[in-house]
Amino acid sequence: MENNLFLSKFWSRVWALLIDSLILGIFGYILGSVFENFLISLREEAKLIGWFISLAYFSILNSKLNNGQTIGKKIMKIQVTDIEGRTVSLKTSFIRSLILTAPFFLNGFKITGSETFSIVNIIQSMIIFTLGLGIMVFYIFNKETRQSLHDIVAKTYVVQDRRNNTVTMMPQPKKLPFYITGALLLLVVITSVYSYSSNSEIKKLLPVYEKVSQQDHVLRASISMNHFSGNKQHVYTISIKTDKKQQYDGHMETDPVIKEAVETFLNSKVYDSDQDVLNVVIGSGFDIGIARQNYSYNIFKPIFKWKETYKR
Repeated sequence: MENNLFLSKFWSRVWALLIDSLILGIFGYILGSVFENFLISLREEAKLIGWFISLAYFSILNSKLNNGQTIGKKIMKIQVTDIEGRTVSLKTSFIRSLILTAPFFLNGFKITGSETFSIVNIIQSMIIFTLGLGIMVFYIFNKETRQSLHDIVAKTYVVQDRRNNTVTMMPQPKKLPFYITGALLLLVVITSVYSYSSNSEIKKLLPVYEKVSQQDHVLRASISMNHFSGNKQHVYTISIKTDKKQQYDGHMETDPVIKEAVETFLNSKVYDSDQDVLNVVIGSGFDIGIARQNYSYNIFKPIFKWKETYKR
């Protein structure tokens, strides 16, 4: 279609997004300072607060209600329009913002009560990953219209806030970004499946991970195994994020969350020797997507010392 639009430059959009992210981050920091304990208690759902704030910010300001300009876009003198150069409705802006923000706020988000490797979580992760990948790939490689994935779905363009004196034809996006997104997604899926199926350590530690993840007050957990350089001693690390603020008192071993996690590990017999090392990292904090605060402490000692601590 013919129009008199100047498409936004690559770096103008990048700088506009950085400015908007900084503004949202400052607001999130203030919110976190005032409601820290409340946000910690919300567990994973705290991210939904940040998502709602971001959705409102981008949806309202990028619509015709604010001339298609967030604060960042206004500073960079660009705006969101349709192909004819008209600012878009709040509904269109909301759809655009929903696709843009979803990968950032739902990445790693676990539905409360669901199993880590359930079909629901796997499908959710694949959808979110594909959206995030598509947004980046299309913005980098779609040089014809500079539309990212969220622009293509909403049929919007980011243009300069001045107009051309002559009318030109808007080009069509080429198929290259579609091919690149599909190829990268396929590569990640194949690599992930191969890594999981070929790594016996992951399979061995998975039951420990599942049990620790299901403990009371545990928001998120992970477990890994490494080697000390130059010898065969294994170092196992259990990382736990809880829903209560952690304060180091010099006796972290008495924390019931740590004790239960360590005993789960010891009972599993996944380690090869009592000389192996178990490192437990426990932390807390909140993450609302636009701001986060974390506290963490760790206890690092050989497995035989852990057994002495809990008189096993």
